[in-house]
Amino acid sequence: MSKRTKTLILALLALVLLVGAFFAVKLLLPEEEVVESSSASTPITLISMEADEIASIEVDRPEGGFTLRNKNGVASIDGLSGLPLDADLMQETISTITTLFAKEVVAENPDNYGVYGLDNPSYTAKVTRTDGTSFTLEFGLESSASYGTYTKLKGSPEVYIIYNSNLTGLRRKTEDFISAEIAATVSEGADFFSIKYSGANYPEPLLIEKHNADEDDDATYSYFTYFTVEPKWRPVDTEVVFTYVDEITQATATDILAGNYTQETLASYGLDEPDTIVEVTFTEQFEEDAVYKYSLSFQDGKVYAICNDVPIIYTLEDADWMHLTYEKALHSLFLLPSIYDIGSVDIDLNGKQYTFEVSGEKSENVVIDGKTIDALAFSKFYQILIGANHDGNYVTDIVPETEALLSITFHYRDGQESDTIRFFEAGPRKNYAEVNGEIEFTMMASFVEAVEEALDVVLAGEVPDPDWKS
Repeated sequence: MSKRTKTLILALLALVLLVGAFFAVKLLLPEEEVVESSSASTPITLISMEADEIASIEVDRPEGGFTLRNKNGVASIDGLSGLPLDADLMQETISTITTLFAKEVVAENPDNYGVYGLDNPSYTAKVTRTDGTSFTLEFGLESSASYGTYTKLKGSPEVYIIYNSNLTGLRRKTEDFISAEIAATVSEGADFFSIKYSGANYPEPLLIEKHNADEDDDATYSYFTYFTVEPKWRPVDTEVVFTYVDEITQATATDILAGNYTQETLASYGLDEPDTIVEVTFTEQFEEDAVYKYSLSFQDGKVYAICNDVPIIYTLEDADWMHLTYEKALHSLFLLPSIYDIGSVDIDLNGKQYTFEVSGEKSENVVIDGKTIDALAFSKFYQILIGANHDGNYVTDIVPETEALLSITFHYRDGQESDTIRFFEAGPRKNYAEVNGEIEFTMMASFVEAVEEALDVVLAGEVPDPDWKS
């Protein structure tokens, strides 16, 4: 045998040994596992049906369940007849059943259902179809690792795990389906007409109404629309009042305490004699007035409420709209007569009286002591005179101890009774403002100084700056 042949045979033997070693090692190694991420796994369809196939869903839970009935596309909850219900929550519950996915099968035929809490389910959901057939879902323990609940179909051996987020619609009690939206939605065409506060917290009712000053021939408040009617006739700050009205119509409950309550239950929450009663009225052409009446009781830091004739007791978050007062509602301006309604203006200042006679369709003719005053100059001066406004400090039973620092009287062309506003010292940088003999607020003392300076400017034939606060 040649040397070359021997070398070839030895090479072939080495190759055989290497191949054998490779397969021997491979046989010893475990087969490669194929692991799919949970995000890529396909959920198991446990239930798939149409909403109109569902006749009822009965959830039995120790902490309180519910029975939802579904007929001709209209859902209802047993025990809540005549009450406003949350349509979204009912639809969510129906959707839970129409398509219910399981994360996985954890056991196909376990020997011990107690491991999963399914020997004595924590709650059940029986679904009845419109054809009369039914099935029941049984729910056991929760799995913290899977964020789900062990579940099985009654009569079937398999145990599934379902994400808790897919079971939200089945974890409610009857009262949860009562709508937390208390007032019905106000139509776009509705016009806010009035708001009234009464009850134990209001010895004198507070009534605010809409009025047309022009139609009422009220020259005193020509530019106002809403007024306090009770306890006194005063213009109100519409921005404040409208904010309260919006909050009232958008109020939602924090909890539902009782449905179809008894008089005894009402009394237990203090609602037989409410602390505050709030009535808001909206009008709409050709439609009946919409009235929202809230009865409120404040006890132990909570607000209990009922609205209209809906037999539900709610709890609400305490809010500003529940405590509107006369002084909060008033507009900051004391008087706002139109210059076009003025026949003359009397000013008493520093022991002197000045009378401006005003005439002309646009009040363009202004005369004082036989001297014509520039119409523009007087209009700017007039803006200062009607710009007196309170500082929010409400006072009562004030009797001035000094003479008036300034008196302004507006006389009207139509013979309406004149309006007079006078100012008295009220301490450092403050004056009392007396409107037609009554003091209710203080204001900045600089107003009197501003009127005095502007008066000199007008009498000198010049135009004053109407912004007296600058």
